[in-house]
Amino acid sequence: MNNSLLLSIILTLWTAPSLAYEDSDAILIGSGDELPDPDYPVYEESCDEQRLRDPSMSDEEYATFLFYFQETDCAYTFKLGDTGFGGGTVFYVTDEGRHGMEYAPFELEKAAWGCEGRKIQGTEEKGIGFGWQNTQYLRKAGCSPMVKQLDKINYNGYTDWFIGSIDEMSLFIKSIEVPKFEGDLSFYWSSSQHDDPYWNDYGINAYVVHFFRPSYLYHSVKGRQVKTVPFRNF
Repeated sequence: MNNSLLLSIILTLWTAPSLAYEDSDAILIGSGDELPDPDYPVYEESCDEQRLRDPSMSDEEYATFLFYFQETDCAYTFKLGDTGFGGGTVFYVTDEGRHGMEYAPFELEKAAWGCEGRKIQGTEEKGIGFGWQNTQYLRKAGCSPMVKQLDKINYNGYTDWFIGSIDEMSLFIKSIEVPKFEGDLSFYWSSSQHDDPYWNDYGINAYVVHFFRPSYLYHSVKGRQVKTVPFRNF
């Protein structure tokens, strides 16, 4: 055979695999980069597993985590009377049961609202959804025996309890059966400061709710010893 022809055949056989290897559509077999089997099962955590508390989370962090977890497809839906995340009883729901309020199964001991003779800015809100805000302002003021007692509460692993606004307290009273709590079924403090400029006690009194007349607005001097029931949001 002609040496030139033989050399041409050898070069052709040598370059063909190289061209195929450089082809962008070629797939290397056995290289360790194989595509996964489309039928290979992928493990997905259940909703209960996703809801589990990370050991590094504080009580407040876990409460915040659950609040936003309730916006996911795994949200737990509550009904009135259910037991909430904090171990209390649900008495108010929103967002089709994903959020709301629960009240603790215990009362705080009688204590003064505190801050007598002072107008505590930010505690004048009376509506639904303002109890947490009122309590934060009252806590910041640092003069409330009621809130100092509240700050010692760690019930069922939760420390984010607050004192309800007057409208929240009225709603709570209307939601429970008499007698729910033992003892003096009379007045309960709210976190709402009485802020009506037409009264001489402007900023000196705070709102209370009466167990048997929850629709009436009452207010009392802040130094009065009155009990209350903690709430928390979920």
